[in-house]
Amino acid sequence: MDRVSMAEAFVFGRFNQIGDAKWRTRAVYHSHAVSLLCALLADKRGLDPEVAAIAGLLHDLYAYEKQDYADHAHLGAARAREVLESLGLTTAAENGLIASAIYHHDDLTLTDGPMDELLKDADLIDNALSRPARGIKENESARIEKIRAELGLPARM
Repeated sequence: MDRVSMAEAFVFGRFNQIGDAKWRTRAVYHSHAVSLLCALLADKRGLDPEVAAIAGLLHDLYAYEKQDYADHAHLGAARAREVLESLGLTTAAENGLIASAIYHHDDLTLTDGPMDELLKDADLIDNALSRPARGIKENESARIEKIRAELGLPARM
């Protein structure tokens, strides 16, 4: 079994323990979508798609386990490190990249490292596409347009 599949088995096993069906469904859907988007963007940007996919799987694990988004990026980075170290699938350097991406993924106004930016973009794409009624927030519009240009999509008017 490859590293992404092993991480996915762990994460989805944790999600299966969530009693609330709404939280459980969103956890599986969102984490899987962000993981796929991370792998796609990593391939396009010359980053490691496998490490990116694992970051996508783990990025909201803490929030879904606690069913609470309060400070989930910072607390989630620590939780991701625990998981990565216990699974032993990734190197210390990869753990650092993944934890950093998770730590920073909630701040769309700052520019961080390449893997951090990739996770921010993948998370935003899923949130914007899967819930269009929520609309694009003011702090998201510039980033959305930049992603659209990168992917060769026309600008929104």
